[in-house]
Amino acid sequence: MKRYAVVFEESAQANVRESYDWGCRAWGKQEAKQWVRQLRTAVSQQLAIVPKGFSLAPEDDEFPEEIRQMVVGRYRVLFTIRGRKVHVLHVRGAYVGAID
Repeated sequence: MKRYAVVFEESAQANVRESYDWGCRAWGKQEAKQWVRQLRTAVSQQLAIVPKGFSLAPEDDEFPEEIRQMVVGRYRVLFTIRGRKVHVLHVRGAYVGAID
């Protein structure tokens, strides 16, 4: 089985940094670091193997390329597949709606 390369776009990295900063204030630095590691590991492992196994995101109709979503805890991970690469576009908390 071929694997996909998973690329966290700058927008997704910024989303994770914002959540990390919030986590540092809410839980402390150590727990926030652990959360980031767990999130990145879950996303990378699952999307590297079966990205097409995840459903289309509600926002899919608004964009020319397919936008899919993966749910990790209370976060929606929005991504697209281009060839053998999965591009993670945004990591959004449950309270956030559409892609910017």
